[in-house]
Amino acid sequence: MPHDAAHATAATLASSRALLGIVARSLAPALTEVTVPQFRVLVVLSQSGPLRMGDLAVRIGIHPSTLTRTVERLEHGGWIVRTPVPDNRREVRSSLTEAGQTLVATVTERRVAMIAEVLDGMAPDERAALRVGMEAFARAAGEPQPQDLLELGM
Repeated sequence: MPHDAAHATAATLASSRALLGIVARSLAPALTEVTVPQFRVLVVLSQSGPLRMGDLAVRIGIHPSTLTRTVERLEHGGWIVRTPVPDNRREVRSSLTEAGQTLVATVTERRVAMIAEVLDGMAPDERAALRVGMEAFARAAGEPQPQDLLELGM
């Protein structure tokens, strides 16, 4: 591995640990209400809007029967609502309730505030360099696959 790549790898690993810490701290209060896999369902619904159960299972990368149990628990907790699909009563669409939307928004706002606090401690030129580097890393890495997140319970 070239010398510059080794340094970039070490810096990226250190940054990933710091970001994982922010993710964990921002999510911790919500874990008194829902599990990490349940929160992942809420986030997917928050980003996509209402989804049919089969589509939601595909997006999350789990078997529909496993998703059904998770969705039942979320519905019982008041985080989501399931409604029949008008043109096919055998299918059900899940969507967030106001409580579910608020939970996702609260965790997201907490995470944004934590990241902003870190960035506020950086010099403007460091923030600019970080933005360019993070954009390049995100482009090169791409979006995680559902099965990768599932391994972490996310």
